[in-house]
Amino acid sequence: MKILFLHGLESGPHGSKYQALNEIFGEVLAPDCTGVKDESERLKIIQNDISREDEQFLVVGSSMGGLMALLLQKENPQRVAGLVLCAPAIHRSAAENLDLNHLPPTIVIHGTRDEAVPLQASRPFGKRLIEVDDDHRLSNSMPEILRAVFEMKMTLSAFGKP
Repeated sequence: MKILFLHGLESGPHGSKYQALNEIFGEVLAPDCTGVKDESERLKIIQNDISREDEQFLVVGSSMGGLMALLLQKENPQRVAGLVLCAPAIHRSAAENLDLNHLPPTIVIHGTRDEAVPLQASRPFGKRLIEVDDDHRLSNSMPEILRAVFEMKMTLSAFGKP
């Protein structure tokens, strides 16, 4: 199972989270949505990129990429095996109709000092939420992010999704 990394609004597809994921887990697909603020346009780019692949993904989404991961799962649930969301921007209006109770296996990591996306926005994830002492970039929480991806990969492989 490939990892699909979805970057945030102010970042690009090959930043530090992508680099760390790629170094530890190998090939990571990372659509380039740089400068695209509209959620529906971002979703089209992402769907176009994954249309070339013939498998499910473990989707890692950061900030706006976390919101996009949830929108992708809503539109194409058969393509999303699991989610690791880093400070997902679900405080945006595009998240209003998302059902956070019916998701594939999901882990959410959110910094307690996040000034871009309120921690309160991630509280509906309940026990799937891991709060870390970090800001929005989660730069000091890379070990927690990588551990969450590893745990998710193990969980999914236990359910027969290699």
